[in-house]
Amino acid sequence: MKIRIARDTLSDELFKVQGVTNQKSTLLILNNALLEARDGTLTIHATDLDVSISTTCACEVLEAGSVTLQAKRLFDMVKNLREAELTLETEPNHYTRLQSGNVDSRIPGTPASEFPEVQTNPTLATCHIGTARLLDMIEKTLFSVSTDEGRPNLNGALLKMGDNKRLTMVSTDGHRLSRIQVPLAEDEEASSFPEQLRDGLIIPRKGLMELRRTLDVSGPELTFGLQGNTIIFSHGNTTLSIRLIDGKFPDVDQVLPQESDQKARVRREDLLHSLKFVSIVAPSKTGNVRVTFDGTRCEIHTQDPEQGEAREVVDIEYGGNTVKAGYNYRYLQDVLNAIDGEYVTMEIIDTLSPTLIRDAERDEMLFVVMPMRL
Repeated sequence: MKIRIARDTLSDELFKVQGVTNQKSTLLILNNALLEARDGTLTIHATDLDVSISTTCACEVLEAGSVTLQAKRLFDMVKNLREAELTLETEPNHYTRLQSGNVDSRIPGTPASEFPEVQTNPTLATCHIGTARLLDMIEKTLFSVSTDEGRPNLNGALLKMGDNKRLTMVSTDGHRLSRIQVPLAEDEEASSFPEQLRDGLIIPRKGLMELRRTLDVSGPELTFGLQGNTIIFSHGNTTLSIRLIDGKFPDVDQVLPQESDQKARVRREDLLHSLKFVSIVAPSKTGNVRVTFDGTRCEIHTQDPEQGEAREVVDIEYGGNTVKAGYNYRYLQDVLNAIDGEYVTMEIIDTLSPTLIRDAERDEMLFVVMPMRL
């Protein structure tokens, strides 16, 4: 293989695969990216066997061929070149020479035959999902995806088409829950989406992170399709294949709290600032803070025998009875950081019941945080 390519073009495409190449894997080949050059196009593949990414870019192909190279090393070398153009040439022993201006380097490589089989999907049926829409759903749910490997069905977010013709994404780690329901556009039909979405698909956390990292709202519209137990997203010159999680996602409707009249309206930035201040002396293990609604006051308080005591009062709009509950402040911060609006509503029922938090300006989103014992 021998190609001539622009430095920035190659650097941009290599960046996309950095999150997939697994430097902790016992399979060393998964640290590598597969480079294939033919017909004026360079195709780059990377996989960790659960998430795979393929991306293409234009180049001058002086000699068609393929090789696998350590992805991070190649990316670091390319992005630090001074010249705007470079040449990659593979030698018979699979070492690849990188030349650019005064730079002349050799990078060890392995034959393409050692790389895991790359799936191509030329006949895959796809449908539009919308780049901005999916990114918004991921941003609102990714933080509450469980990282507990003992509960694999919670290690991803559920994507589902509901009977209300809304596209829903929901995640939970047992301590908090996030759900966003986005109505279909006027020109969209629920029937245009795969039938499997009726039961729901669990997209793993790693796949969601890679979608968030590689998708560009200003780029082409996003499409997706299903092949067996894999969901395949296409975005311009990039294809991302994600192995879905087998398992049944819990019925979240059964754990959602009922609407309460103990609802307070508070400015999001004020609440975030108070949590940040009080958390300085919060117990390091539990992060426990007490939140009290009383009239037009929200008091946030914490104390720790070793770190001290802190409290701050925030103005709220509240007409219910005095109520209080304890929380891990990190869970509240995560929810507030996921909300875009200026005001949020909180519904504290008592010290044991789930607390419902909403963006006051977006009814399609809700968040649930489980309280801690005071």
